[in-house]
Amino acid sequence: MSRKVNANGFRIGITKNWKSLWFAEGDRYADRVVEDDKIRSYLDKSLRSAGLAEIIIERSIKAVKLIIRVARPGVVIGRKGSGLSIIREEIKKITESEIDLQIEEVLKPETNAKVIADSIAMQIERRVHARRAMSMAAEKAIDAGVKGVKIQIRGTVHGPNSIATVDVASRGAVPTQTLRADIDFARSIAYTRGGTIGIKVWVNKGEVDILNVFKV
Repeated sequence: MSRKVNANGFRIGITKNWKSLWFAEGDRYADRVVEDDKIRSYLDKSLRSAGLAEIIIERSIKAVKLIIRVARPGVVIGRKGSGLSIIREEIKKITESEIDLQIEEVLKPETNAKVIADSIAMQIERRVHARRAMSMAAEKAIDAGVKGVKIQIRGTVHGPNSIATVDVASRGAVPTQTLRADIDFARSIAYTRGGTIGIKVWVNKGEVDILNVFKV
């Protein structure tokens, strides 16, 4: 039997780079991994409505630089920077390092797997029909120029008293095992009265030149 592999992890070092960029030894390494996980968990929950696409963490000896890419940066920044102040104060509770926040806008959020997955999850929580949310997201991604998109939803999609099922919406080609294919992958969870519903999204953005991705 074949084994399922995370499409992002499968391409690390080939067409994709790490999302945590730092070096540490011994106990410091373990502490920083835990800090990274807590920071990502907090940002994932608090910035979901802003269309969070990606978090990149860079560390120096005394500072942590967070590059946060979102679809709606105005929601993150807030009025007169109040949103950034709240985020900075919450992250200070997690790490003792100096914090440098950098907010970047995602120009085509409808082609980002993380934004698509979270959008579908929030729609399901608002009781929008799952298949309708999947179809609309897939059509928007294709209209935005991607080569293919696949969306999978697993859980009690049809109500709390229904049997757990798997629904899939697919458009175009999504060759997950082709390394030269630029596949963006993300997961999200919708919390409903009937339980949790898992969402997986694969987006094929075309092919990349593997030999020149990390060429210096």
